[in-house]
Amino acid sequence: MSNTSMLSHIETSLSTLSKSERKVAEYVLDNAKSIIDQNIAQISSAISVSEPTIIRFCRRLGFTGYKDFKLKLAQTMSQPNHHLLSDISEDDTPLNIGQKIIDRAISSLSQTRSTLNGDNLNEAVIALRKASRIEFYGQGGSGIVASDAQQKFFRLGTPTVAYSDPYIHSVSATLLDSECVVVAVSRSGTSKDLLKSILLAKQAGATTIAITASGSALAKASDITLHIDVKEDSDYYAPIKSRMSQLVILDTLAIAVALEDEETLTKKLLTANLALSDKHVTSD
Repeated sequence: MSNTSMLSHIETSLSTLSKSERKVAEYVLDNAKSIIDQNIAQISSAISVSEPTIIRFCRRLGFTGYKDFKLKLAQTMSQPNHHLLSDISEDDTPLNIGQKIIDRAISSLSQTRSTLNGDNLNEAVIALRKASRIEFYGQGGSGIVASDAQQKFFRLGTPTVAYSDPYIHSVSATLLDSECVVVAVSRSGTSKDLLKSILLAKQAGATTIAITASGSALAKASDITLHIDVKEDSDYYAPIKSRMSQLVILDTLAIAVALEDEETLTKKLLTANLALSDKHVTSD
């Protein structure tokens, strides 16, 4: 078993674990290298779970106990990994690659589903429904997700924009007011530029919503946080799994906002579709 496949096995098991066992799994995923030098008491203290819980976690994954788990982890962590994505090798056909990527996407969406926070979603929907203007901020791959969100929300009738340039969204953030909402999208939540813009938006009185990793700087700085804690297979390739989860969360928000007044929305969408009707190619 390669280092990434063992970690992937842990990740795909998250939805089957109890709340306390999931804490152990997430700690292992975030500290895979350093955990090899830690004893069970140190881990128990670090994440505030009992030692029997850690042992149950190890046995749930098929190991005899913590020592066996740590030994296997140490062995696999010493093996090099040259793949862009875990469990994918140069021998895989395009069909195999497609099937494996889809499997990983399903697993990450299932994990995101199990950790959705209803209260935070409700708060976000209420804020978005009341907003006079919505701005979406993101950088890199998350910037593309922000643009996708803007395409969804502008059809609902509220003025919306999406910015991925840190200079532009920092300036725009200062021009907002208490009736505006900013939605920041970030896989890690560690971008200094994005954090700066969120703080500027809050200073201007806007409500801030973050779709990001729990416990991150961006999550802590925002008024409302929708957590996506998905571990990617590689830092050298597009973050496929987190991007899928981000898109689903934004779809959820858009549909929930739209359902506030479905009749009015239907009329708006009909008007928009009529405006685009002459752009479509028709067959003779």
